[in-house]
Amino acid sequence: MPSLQPQIRQLFATPVCIHFLPVANELNAALRPLVLARRSEAPIQQLPTGQGWRSGSDFADWGKDHAQTLFRVMRDLADSLTTTRTGGRVNIDWIVTALACVREKGDHQDLTTHPGAFWSGIYVVDDGYQKLDDAELGGEWELADPRGALPTAVAPQYGFRIQGGQTAGRSEIIRPATGMVLLYPSWQPCGERPFHGPAPRITVEFDLTPP
Repeated sequence: MPSLQPQIRQLFATPVCIHFLPVANELNAALRPLVLARRSEAPIQQLPTGQGWRSGSDFADWGKDHAQTLFRVMRDLADSLTTTRTGGRVNIDWIVTALACVREKGDHQDLTTHPGAFWSGIYVVDDGYQKLDDAELGGEWELADPRGALPTAVAPQYGFRIQGGQTAGRSEIIRPATGMVLLYPSWQPCGERPFHGPAPRITVEFDLTPP
């Protein structure tokens, strides 16, 4: 007998994964000085004004064994979140492109997508908060609704009574933390709000593409 209750299906999901690296303490102790040294050696790789510094996409070359450790984690995580269209498990030889970023007080990252990749990710070497939890420090990741403002076009005061339905047409906010990995589909617009932490924020950004 058909159910008399309404059946709600949440279609066309956008998967966003948050993961904490088990070996973060050891890895970050090595990566932090490597990235800061790279910035002092190659200061010309600049983002637009106010968006900090980033290396070229050669992190795999100068990140040494620490880069490969990070790559293995990202590949395993991507495999665990990817499936064939019939639901089968995958073991993909992901092509990983990575660069390091450093943001100082006042820097931000505009919302952007990563055409040509399947997954994109960010690993936090140092969140720059110095263990402070003050919301005024900003620097949250902002993930915009990939549908744009369309869900708010008719009645912006209303949302949907489903998980995540209240932010339809707007943004979801995630506060970065040292040792955190954020993995999201490359078509998902992602940015970073202005950062006002007391120490530099150091991250590694990834794109993962199937061969």
